[in-house]
Amino acid sequence: MSRTARRIFIAVWILLGLAGALDQTVALDVLGRRLDLVLPNLRYGYVMFNRNPRTVQVYSYLGKDGARHPLSELVPTPALGYSRARMEMNLLGDPDDLAEICYRAARATSSPLIFVVDEYRLDDDTHHPSRTVNLRCDTHGLAPR
Repeated sequence: MSRTARRIFIAVWILLGLAGALDQTVALDVLGRRLDLVLPNLRYGYVMFNRNPRTVQVYSYLGKDGARHPLSELVPTPALGYSRARMEMNLLGDPDDLAEICYRAARATSSPLIFVVDEYRLDDDTHHPSRTVNLRCDTHGLAPR
């Protein structure tokens, strides 16, 4: 495939993805209806726009200074510039990863850590957590504090 054809293919691919995202998020509000996009992955908004979560959890830990730090600081994530979002998405997909993060952090330090899980209800208040859970992380694993 020539360089020009490859660039055109990539540009069209990005534009179709953007059209599908806009169709699922703002077309109903702006146009009053959704557009009929021929490709099934664009028509139905797979996978990203099918179901949006109504509650989200934000993870952090208390450092030695007593301040909150992103949990992603404890996880070596190959995601330059978006490691916190990457780690949050990993935990959304598999909440058991929190125990694995605790296990690795407990092995790396001698003092126990406190993991803080803030839960936000997106339909109510996005600025204040609806629930906060503190978990003690040490060599015995995770336990409510």
